[in-house]
Amino acid sequence: MIFVEILSRHRDVAARFRFADQDVYIGRGYDNDVIVDDPYVGARHVRLFRDDAGRLVVEDMGSANGMFLDRDKSRHRRIIVDGERPIRIGHTHLRIRETSHGVGPERVARSGVRIAPIALAAALCLVIIGIEIVTRWSGETGEPRVSNYLTPLLWLAVIVPAWVAVWALLSRTFSGSAHVQRNLLIALAGILGFALYSELAQFSGFALNWAFVANYHYVALWIILAIVCFLHLREVSRSRLVLKGAVVLILFAFIVTVQTLQQFEAFYNSGRETVSRRLLPPALRLVPVRDEHAFFAEIEGLKAKLDRDRLHARTDEAAP
Repeated sequence: MIFVEILSRHRDVAARFRFADQDVYIGRGYDNDVIVDDPYVGARHVRLFRDDAGRLVVEDMGSANGMFLDRDKSRHRRIIVDGERPIRIGHTHLRIRETSHGVGPERVARSGVRIAPIALAAALCLVIIGIEIVTRWSGETGEPRVSNYLTPLLWLAVIVPAWVAVWALLSRTFSGSAHVQRNLLIALAGILGFALYSELAQFSGFALNWAFVANYHYVALWIILAIVCFLHLREVSRSRLVLKGAVVLILFAFIVTVQTLQQFEAFYNSGRETVSRRLLPPALRLVPVRDEHAFFAEIEGLKAKLDRDRLHARTDEAAP
């Protein structure tokens, strides 16, 4: 017996036809053994038969759009069926197998709900909430307000489900499965990564006076966002990952370049560089604070240099 299967875009079996060991004609016309409702398929597109060696062969009947093997872009006049790689005619994928074709072992059904991903997601949420609470508490300079702690948590409760819902819908559309738990873990891991880097940037800027870590925090944000988007795209579809990674990388490089240019222009206009955007407890200050004598000595040095420059400028103007 010969089985001809029409596959969906997710490579699931949409229809299956069984035939005796005979020639089988496939096309859009009603005189075929398998009728394919695809406007890009010819009236009688291909013929399936067994050659002298006993192999199943699919032959193109002279169609305009040709016959291809899976994602191969080369047209084939004849294809020897292997039962694994589908054959593409028009926008339709066909898979042909015999009764003797072996199948894989059955999958073991999972009983109940998978606890590990849920527990991991809950742990990530708790860590993110804990970091946000500590951040708000350490930056308090006045009377504590409950709204200061609830507002970021409210945004987290709204944005994360919406973000995950969008990617789950795309995954369901293009791969056939929503992958809600995986998309949720990817989103939470990205938020946690950026929260940790933000705290590191604030601490290094305040305690160690490292300006570059805080001033270029947006680079870390876009790197994390690019990684998160690529992982989401991988859940949507595992095909063409190199192309998806290249597109994400190009967009990331463009955005970082534009934002870096804007930051340089802003620094040129204002002449000020931001090291720390939030006050932290003085005990966290690791770099010793300069005393007033060192500060005024530096001012005197700048004043002397300015006077020398003015003197040189006047001398140049007086020279003939």
